[in-house]
Amino acid sequence: MAFTFRLSATQLVQSAALIATLAGGLFWSALLLTPAQSHVPALEPQVLPTRADTAALQWFSNQPAPLDIKVSGVLAGAHAAVAILSLNDGPPRSFLVGDRLALGVHVIAIEQDAVVIERGAEQSRLKVSTLPDSPSLPRLTRP
Repeated sequence: MAFTFRLSATQLVQSAALIATLAGGLFWSALLLTPAQSHVPALEPQVLPTRADTAALQWFSNQPAPLDIKVSGVLAGAHAAVAILSLNDGPPRSFLVGDRLALGVHVIAIEQDAVVIERGAEQSRLKVSTLPDSPSLPRLTRP
């Protein structure tokens, strides 16, 4: 039995489509699997200043948090005294005795002219800033 090779038009189109599909697959796999070369210029690494008071360091530290406290005033009522404090140049807020200002920083006492703050084991007394004396006004009535 002899084998005869016959090529019809449909077989010719199918063969061309198969070859085109294989060529496209090889082309795109070669294109997508090769690593791309970067054309971006290399930047120098940015060096950030090291700070000893970063938030992560404060989380794991036994030291009290660094805090800038300004006393705006004190109010005394029948039941409790309130200190008006600005923390780190923020807006003034009210605090009671025993309130925590930051990690390791607490209000210990509120006095008539000062607020006592405890930072770790150290206590500090912050004076209330007073207004300057008012100028003397002339009398508006005759003596």
